Amino acid sequence: MKIRTGFVSNSSSSSFCIFGTRMDSAEIIEKIKESLTEEELEKIEEESYELEGILQSKTSLSIKYDYECDYIWLGRDWSSVKDDETGAQFKEDVEKQIKEFLGSGIKCETHEGEISN
Repeated sequence: MKIRTGFVSNSSSSSFCIFGTRMDSAEIIEKIKESLTEEELEKIEEESYELEGILQSKTSLSIKYDYECDYIWLGRDWSSVKDDETGAQFKEDVEKQIKEFLGSGIKCETHEGEISN
């Protein structure tokens, strides 16, 4: 019997590489709570996966999350760097967007990982 230990093409996960931040969902909810409606807060309390849709409606940042939506990565995919954009400009843009969305004091860096689909 042969056991395959390498890449499996029908895997239900995908990898990502973004510049941004990783936070747990409770932290993000606390930071954006004032901009959420009562209905949005109720949705999140009932089903944690609702947070993704709510975040997508409030920011243009790329959103990656683990299966249970415990951790969320916010930023921009490195593949989204524009032809006329330097790496420094790319990072400055992400940091500015995150600061506007979540407030100051958020550390941004490159995150690589795998998420379930």
